[in-house]
Amino acid sequence: MQDWVGTFKFPEGVRLLWNWQLNNQHYPDWDGMLEEWAKDGVRPMVYMNPYFANLTGNPEIRTNYFKYLDDHGYFIKNTQNESYEIKSVSIEFGMVDFSNPDAYQWCKETIINNMIKEAKSVGWMHDFGEYTPTMGVKFNGYQGYTGTYHNRYPYEWAKISQEAIREAGTEDETVYFMRAGSTMSPGKTSLFWMGD
Repeated sequence: MQDWVGTFKFPEGVRLLWNWQLNNQHYPDWDGMLEEWAKDGVRPMVYMNPYFANLTGNPEIRTNYFKYLDDHGYFIKNTQNESYEIKSVSIEFGMVDFSNPDAYQWCKETIINNMIKEAKSVGWMHDFGEYTPTMGVKFNGYQGYTGTYHNRYPYEWAKISQEAIREAGTEDETVYFMRAGSTMSPGKTSLFWMGD
């Protein structure tokens, strides 16, 4: 259920709100819905990627994660030391800098709290991870398109979920599947899918 976060009609069409928090306006009775599903043995799987859209002013989001991450310096930065904003048609977003230990921990806690605990998800598409900005500046000092960090990013992105489900105590029942990867990724993810 990609739309657990809600949707918005952009000029190019209806797309997800990249905020990775249950949207109570889109699903006003999420828990009731899950209780009904449970009678048939059905449990939810959702969706996430490492990008947080600038949704300032959108009335549907409860927490403006873009602002939080930007204020705390948790995004990969540009050469002017500002959050590196990337565009996906009409969506402008920042990419979490996993080389920053505080950003890494925050992202892991967000997965635990929002996806495992609140959404009661037993898995998710753990999407993207391959678009490290070519002129990005990272917390650990990497700058520009270096093979080391570009290839490490999807590994770190996989590792976050692996640690999250272990810390939540749900590793026997949770599966996350990825598209991006490097040679180090297979031991850090549940499944891979072959892409679009």
